[in-house]
Amino acid sequence: MGMLDGIRVLDFTMNAAGPAAGALMSDYGADVIKIERPVVGDECRNFPPIVDGNSLCQCWFNRGKASVTVDLTDPEGTEFIKRLIPDTNIIIESYRPGVMKRFGLDYETVCSIRPDIIYVSVSAFGQKGPYSTRPGYDLIAQAMSGVMSITGEAGGPPMKSGLTLGDLFGGMNAFASAMTALYHWKATGVGQHVDISLVHGLIWMNGSVERCNVGQCAKRQGNHHPTLSPYGLFNGKNGQSIIIAAVNKKIWESLCDVMGRPELKHDPKFEVLNNRNENQQELIGYIEAWLGQYDDINVPLKLLEQAGVPSCKVYDNNDVFSDPHYRGNNWLVKAPVMPGITSMDTFVARGPNAGFSREPGTFRRAAALGEHNYEVMERYGFPKEEIDRLQAKWAKK
Repeated sequence: MGMLDGIRVLDFTMNAAGPAAGALMSDYGADVIKIERPVVGDECRNFPPIVDGNSLCQCWFNRGKASVTVDLTDPEGTEFIKRLIPDTNIIIESYRPGVMKRFGLDYETVCSIRPDIIYVSVSAFGQKGPYSTRPGYDLIAQAMSGVMSITGEAGGPPMKSGLTLGDLFGGMNAFASAMTALYHWKATGVGQHVDISLVHGLIWMNGSVERCNVGQCAKRQGNHHPTLSPYGLFNGKNGQSIIIAAVNKKIWESLCDVMGRPELKHDPKFEVLNNRNENQQELIGYIEAWLGQYDDINVPLKLLEQAGVPSCKVYDNNDVFSDPHYRGNNWLVKAPVMPGITSMDTFVARGPNAGFSREPGTFRRAAALGEHNYEVMERYGFPKEEIDRLQAKWAKK
């Protein structure tokens, strides 16, 4: 049970962005049927880390879904899918534009079977335009959205995010857009085609684009913000560093007091935000000189916390993994592994994306490849002998 109980989803996605969207639907109770290629399945099944020959990434990206193997290049495979469509509310696919049409499962064809379908297409460049048929991945989305151009040290080369930013935002965007379309469907009975582009999503996130209107092209500034000061990573002794985010007048003045430099509050070079931005390098020097007085950077960090100045250490993933606040809020949960992993029963994974007081999301285990072939195909009128024949045929191709 869940908030999406009764909603059926056919998931034709691979890799990261599309599967993440389908997994979110599953977290909140949707019945998600993952259509996978026979023998090999989703590429995600090979993503590290690998435990007992199986991927923990697969356990996360395809959690809670039924797995059915179908050869979509075989007309018999397509005919099977068409039996499922009348009972389906949402289709999500991540092939390049035109591929689902070759399978005979494009939006127009599906609408002829179920006119009110919500059909979500996830791709690098969207469903139309001169770039639409280009192949694309997360890294290409980061590069072509402008995000890489503003990431990295000043004077250094562009740098990618340490996260699969385009993919994971693309998955969240696909989920949110599908839910918006579902709300509209509930109100009107009308479905629609939802076009999700990884590049579009990162352009939407790139808040520096609008600065081009006034002739400003944002540049790389390393660990400091181009329009907020002080707001960045500040270094102390022996390679120690902390984040300080003194973004408004009150916090800035508190920082000055903590540093023992109250005169900076009234210095024309630092009194207002625009002036602090213009004199950012000098300001960084003052803050780092203060931090450099301490052998242990936890001492000034404690002073900042006591003064209400937003600040923190930079966590590595082991810090995230073990933080009791994150575990206590179910941001990280003990989740079930998929069949085939025998050396552990659970693993620590990112939990559902939000907290709900009445209907919280639930992390359900991922499926083995083709685990639900008989359950789903028999539900739609295929006897066991026919399922055996089709699966043997598709496994040979």
